[in-house]
Amino acid sequence: MSSILGAEPGEYAPDWVANNLSRGHWTSETFGDYLRSHALRRPTEVALVDSNNSLTWTMFLKEVERVSNGLTALGVGRGDAVAVQLVNSIELAVSILAIWEMGAIYQPLNPVYRKAECAALIGAVDPKAIISSNQTRDFDHAELVDEVTTDLGVSPTKIIVGSQRTEWMSFKDLSGPRQQPSTNSLDPAIFGTTSGTTGTPKIYIHIQATQIFEAKALSQGIELGPEDVMLAAAPITHRGALMVGLMTSLISGSRLVMGDGRNIADLAELIEHQGVTSFMGIPTIVSDLLEHHQITHFDATSLRVVIASGAPVTDDLLKRFQVQWPDTTVATGYGLSETGWCTYLRVGDPIEKIHTSGRLAPATEIEIRDPQGQALTAHEVGEVHIKGPMTCAGYLNNETATRQALDGHGWFASGDLAYLDDEGYIVPVGRSKHTIIRGGLNIYAEEIETMLQEHPAIREVAVVGYPDTRLGERACACVSLQPNRSFDLAGLRAYFAELDTARYTWPERVEIFETLPRNPIGKIDRLVISDTIQ
Repeated sequence: MSSILGAEPGEYAPDWVANNLSRGHWTSETFGDYLRSHALRRPTEVALVDSNNSLTWTMFLKEVERVSNGLTALGVGRGDAVAVQLVNSIELAVSILAIWEMGAIYQPLNPVYRKAECAALIGAVDPKAIISSNQTRDFDHAELVDEVTTDLGVSPTKIIVGSQRTEWMSFKDLSGPRQQPSTNSLDPAIFGTTSGTTGTPKIYIHIQATQIFEAKALSQGIELGPEDVMLAAAPITHRGALMVGLMTSLISGSRLVMGDGRNIADLAELIEHQGVTSFMGIPTIVSDLLEHHQITHFDATSLRVVIASGAPVTDDLLKRFQVQWPDTTVATGYGLSETGWCTYLRVGDPIEKIHTSGRLAPATEIEIRDPQGQALTAHEVGEVHIKGPMTCAGYLNNETATRQALDGHGWFASGDLAYLDDEGYIVPVGRSKHTIIRGGLNIYAEEIETMLQEHPAIREVAVVGYPDTRLGERACACVSLQPNRSFDLAGLRAYFAELDTARYTWPERVEIFETLPRNPIGKIDRLVISDTIQ
């Protein structure tokens, strides 16, 4: 068992808890405490905005209490999981805080997930309740939840945002007797997913204390305060966007504006009309906004700092940024859902460091190690190992994965390749795991390969990434075929549509090989394949 973890899943070892508490890294504060503090000191100031409505800090608190009391009245209790599949909205922010207010656990479901992903994640956690919506521009989330829960044979309480639906409770009608808020920041707070969203997904566990520490560090590093206006450009069902969005907003007291990164025109309008001072976006979103700005000249003068994360920042993007938004600081960072933003650029760091992913977060350690586990020196590439107050409490009901990720001294093996420069800034250079990042969203190659391997025409398959100027990477399915069979992109799309998987995971190229190249020990050689298709 890792030295930072306790005997039960989701628990930390007493010594690790005592160490973080004594050093002030973890405190008894909850996100609800911060919400109550803002509501007391700034009751009429706007806290939360979406395309349809806005809430003051007092109204935000009242909505959180109403939904929390309502969930309790429906039988949800401390330690129960509540799955939420909503687009960025006031209801999503309220739901997350309401879940934590009662000591329950938030399970995020990305709005783009379809049946395959939702079935795996709901099946792995078996949430006590699910909050979802009616028809969005993509598909009917509630219909999807009905189908998935029926197939799984589970019966969570279902709560609908939007018009009424048979056998669903209305979100706006939630209510119940007043309950005392949860006061334990060490209770599990997030069941998030990483390294695969179908099959047997890995569900990481975070407590509020790790997230509050991280939000404090980031707010200080990018100098966020009550005068700031944060834009949630990416879905806050993604932990990184949840952190540099709702969590930092609660800690700093800044206003949070809910946006949709798929609609660049709407984001631009929000930046102009809400006076947005900061947002986090994948480089694709930043690039698209710069292009839109060049065409429309929307007012972006309020922007103070933009965090570009999820893919490398290219020289071209940086030059465009400096020309069009010369008074705005661009920052980057590095981390995993399991470890938080363990490095990031601060306001005032040298501009040439934009090609790195920043320097260490407070109280965080990083070692770059060779395959034998030996620490490397500056400029030597190896696997990133991380230890600090933001490290997760392992994986839910998965001792094997937990032991593989966390060693006996509490170091988390990231699977990422990087080096440290002479000043201690980290420079990621690749991933040892087979992960493709398309527009900031992870595509797990082995997961897609497992699905494709079931196709009757395919003998063997490797899914690899290829560069894309806008999205960073796209996925290509490289296959060899069974005798007298054919396979093409149209066939791939029809196959994945039948499986009902999220569209962003579908490979966007198909390359046919007579046989896939293999390395000297007989494994499919992804490097040779990647070089072949570039």
